[in-house]
Order: sequence, then structure tokens, then C-alpha cells
Amino acid sequence: MNPGEDPPDFTRLDDTALLRTREQMRAELQRLPPHSAAHAALAACYDASLDELVERARKAWTCTS
Repeated sequence: MNPGEDPPDFTRLDDTALLRTREQMRAELQRLPPHSAAHAALAACYDASLDELVERARKAWTCTS
């Protein structure tokens, strides 16, 4: 993900694709310089993917409760 670029729509990914995307972002975050603009942009995108993951877990938990 490049600075200024909108994050992908994580709601359109199935669970496997979402987890794979997060894994790829984690690997890239470890490679990028910590204080670079690219790292900050990717970290924000990674955080947004976590929001989607938490929402899916919340919905699944609510359905089973």
C-alpha cells in the first residue's frame, strides 16, 4: 500500500483471504523502515484489517451466543 492510497475493502475478502492479506502486510511491515511514510500507511491499513477481523468475530460470537 502506498501513502495516500485508500485501504482495500476488507469486507469483500473471505476469511482466508483476509488472514492471508494480514500475513503479507505483517511481513512487509517488518521489512519497511519503522518511521517511513510507507510503514505508517501500511500500519494504518493493517489496523483497518484488524477492525474487520474483530467485527467478524463479534458477529460470529453473537450468532452462537
